[in-house]
Amino acid sequence: MRTSTSVRGRRSHQKSRRGCQQCKLRKVKCGEEKPSCTNCTRHGVACSFAPSVQTEGSSSHHDRSPSCNQATTPQDNSRTMLSGSPGSDGQSQAAAAPDLAIGDLELLHHFTTSTAYTFSRHPVLQSFWRVEVPQIGFTAPYTLRAILALSALHLANLRPDKSQCYIAQANIHHDAALKLATPEMANITPENSAPLFLFSALSTFIWCAKPLKLGNFLLWENHEIAGWLVLIRGTGTILDFADETLKNGPLASMFSARARNRMCEPVPPHQILENLRHLVMQDVPEAHMAQIYSSVIDEMNRPFIMCLDRNLRLETSDVFIWLLRVPHEFLLLLKDYQPLAMVIVGYFCVLLHQLEWMWCMKGWSTHLLSQIYNQLSPAYRAWIRWPIEQIGFLPPR
Repeated sequence: MRTSTSVRGRRSHQKSRRGCQQCKLRKVKCGEEKPSCTNCTRHGVACSFAPSVQTEGSSSHHDRSPSCNQATTPQDNSRTMLSGSPGSDGQSQAAAAPDLAIGDLELLHHFTTSTAYTFSRHPVLQSFWRVEVPQIGFTAPYTLRAILALSALHLANLRPDKSQCYIAQANIHHDAALKLATPEMANITPENSAPLFLFSALSTFIWCAKPLKLGNFLLWENHEIAGWLVLIRGTGTILDFADETLKNGPLASMFSARARNRMCEPVPPHQILENLRHLVMQDVPEAHMAQIYSSVIDEMNRPFIMCLDRNLRLETSDVFIWLLRVPHEFLLLLKDYQPLAMVIVGYFCVLLHQLEWMWCMKGWSTHLLSQIYNQLSPAYRAWIRWPIEQIGFLPPR
């Protein structure tokens, strides 16, 4: 047993507030050596002190993200030459030219050649993500930043040895995108409706692609509704405001492809959901609360019929549309960990499981259902037996 005399305090050191951005991200002390600090040189990453990483008139780390594939040193930076031949004119032009953001170009290339194919198995939608989405991104920096952030997270998934570097890139881009997009959300116009809609969709994938952690229930965390969910529910406002503009504008191919795959005819109630409704109604004395729970169950009926009865492949829109349609009061019940609300989300996990062919959705259904199981009392755990069996989750003994 340790005594108080054996505990040694931390060695004090002078704190630095002028360290490079890379050391701040890694939360290590920076030596502040110029033009590249010792830590960055040793790890082979681009230091924000280096001329190739800083931007003209700004030292903000949001302006440039270093490549995770290059070991940049002060002698080997990525400057562009405006003239192919040496000479005084060419040298002066090169000195005045801005640097190429190699890391960002790498991310954009990866998005168009790889990531764009992972959002859908529909050829038209794959083409949409590969061609139209970057084009829309060039008109709105927040959408372009979200594209780069998602591409970085995809690379983090594909290259685990460099995952921390790519995750850092993703965080830089998405944080900058949120700052740019938030004011736009308060002023939706026909001109910005398409990039804002895409930004909301991309942000959904970004949040789902981030590493799983205990306490994160996807839709809520620490008695708060998830920030990404608040954001994408704003997508409903965008659709209400600019429905025809979106469907006839740059997003036309996306909406038309989805419309061809959607079931338009009325569908009968799914028996599994009717069994769930029967359980919930017996446990809710208030008519108002019963109406909330019943409407939430109704919104799951169509995708349940599609995947379980008709064996149709679900797209992300078929699943996440549920999150746009559930009443806000239901989300308030979730953030308070109300058992009936969590039981219903347990059934939603079956739909999430249908999306696990996507790299950013892998593991979410089991992660979410296991945490719900741990929160519920033994009596309510019996209510989610069917989702547990469908997903293949093995509860702890």
